[in-house]
Amino acid sequence: MIVLDNYSKKNTYITITTEGYSVIDANSINGIENGEGGFSEDNELLGIYVDDDKLYFQYNDKKYETKPDEIICTNERLKDGKRNFKVKIKDILVCDIVYKPYISPFVLTFGDDEDEFDFLLYLSNLMVDENSILNFIKGMNNLNQYYSK
Repeated sequence: MIVLDNYSKKNTYITITTEGYSVIDANSINGIENGEGGFSEDNELLGIYVDDDKLYFQYNDKKYETKPDEIICTNERLKDGKRNFKVKIKDILVCDIVYKPYISPFVLTFGDDEDEFDFLLYLSNLMVDENSILNFIKGMNNLNQYYSK
């Protein structure tokens, strides 16, 4: 079973099995997680995780094994206020989502980060370059070492 921290809903995890995925309460699992996940504006499952020292990108029911130097993620702002999130693995386009991000009415008042309400922007920031992905892998390994003590 793969366990992803659910960015889209606080205090929950996304579990992925061969039968599919489900969202569960965070208290039902003791700290071990494989990565970050969440849902697009159209309720599509996306995530990045480490399992058995291998890196995976999850898009709906498909998982793609990859390496930090093989995955390219972009999230461009389009002219009409929409964004375009793309993921390529070994130069093959595996994810292409055009979406209109939720804009918090409190952004100007409280100075929220742009990616605080935009999961796809947050995910693209995790995968912005090879170094960022390597830091993610290192962070997941450190977190799981801490919880396994």
